[in-house]
Amino acid sequence: MKAYLVDILDSHIAFNALSSIGVSGTGKIIMGDKLKYIIIKLKNINSTALNILKQEALGIGAELANHRDVITGKIAVSDSILFGTPVQLRIIVKKIKSQQFGLSELSAELENILSECDKSFKKSNPVTLKTKKNDIVFNGKTYIMGILNVTPDSFSDGGKYSDYSSAVKRGIEIEKEGADIIDIGGESTRPSSSEVDSQTEIDRVCPVIEKLSKTTAVPISIDTRKPAVAKEALSAGASIVNDVSGLSFDAEGMAKVLKDTGASYIMMHSREKSPKNMQKNLEPYGDIFYEILSYFKSRIEYLETKGYDTGNIILDPGFGFAKSIDDNYNLSAGIISFKSLGMPLMAGVSRKSFIKHITGNNKSEILSGNIALASYLKLKSVDIVRVHDVKQTSSALSLLERVTA
Repeated sequence: MKAYLVDILDSHIAFNALSSIGVSGTGKIIMGDKLKYIIIKLKNINSTALNILKQEALGIGAELANHRDVITGKIAVSDSILFGTPVQLRIIVKKIKSQQFGLSELSAELENILSECDKSFKKSNPVTLKTKKNDIVFNGKTYIMGILNVTPDSFSDGGKYSDYSSAVKRGIEIEKEGADIIDIGGESTRPSSSEVDSQTEIDRVCPVIEKLSKTTAVPISIDTRKPAVAKEALSAGASIVNDVSGLSFDAEGMAKVLKDTGASYIMMHSREKSPKNMQKNLEPYGDIFYEILSYFKSRIEYLETKGYDTGNIILDPGFGFAKSIDDNYNLSAGIISFKSLGMPLMAGVSRKSFIKHITGNNKSEILSGNIALASYLKLKSVDIVRVHDVKQTSSALSLLERVTA
């Protein structure tokens, strides 16, 4: 992996202004691309390639920011920042396609990133996930995944819905409040929590999943690391596996369940740590986006070797899992980077401690922080937000949908 998306600066207001003066559809497409500015980070590129790329960028009005010693030849390899409009970057891609020094390979990655940028903002060729209920079409809408913890010890609502009746009642409420997906979990993954055996987890979640799959119209996700739990939950009516371990708990077992069932899979990054130790002895990240993207890429390739259709994968960078407070803020600011792999993106930030670090523990203030961050994530084209406060989040995102239409 040699490149990833850093950000897309887009002006929908200017685009709408084009419509207001009667610009043709073709004209809006052509000029619309000039209203966007894309920033891409290049990783470990040799200096010869960077010097060539710099000249190509400058020649069409784009830019490449290099380490000061790239041009002097004092360093052989460096990271770099490429930025320009989609039109400019496509010209660069075309020019380097047949060049040496790794530029031909880089052009393919850049082309994929630009294609993903198109999908994010033009809503063309959307990814569609088949479920046992409604299909989920990722066409620019930010879906809401409502959290239902059937546990006695989850960090925010542990014990609140731990019995069958209260869990089913809450699941029905979650749908009515505006959730597009219900995520049901039977094992707490809060920091320092202990592992629950598979049968206990199955006994907690499967009766609830079976009932809600018959009484609600939205897809159900099973929040588990364990293949045995995933298998039973899918049989009970779930359509999606939400794995906080990102295949690090039991890769072979989970890959088999996914291949056999064809279920959609949410792959979360947790640095291969368990909830029990995930916040202990945290090592600083060098380039947090590159490290997480590289992890995802290797796990996606692993699932491909096992025969799983990787078009059913959703990525989750894992807020609060093996991340410092600053790491979580950095991930929020650069969340769009994870669009680089061309897969739908989910973010689970609800009631996380890094929000409380600013808002404090007052319930209404935490809610304000949750809504602010969920709204920001929508503006950055995140496809799914996983939340506890479904009703309030739904209202906020509906308002943003109207403003940004």
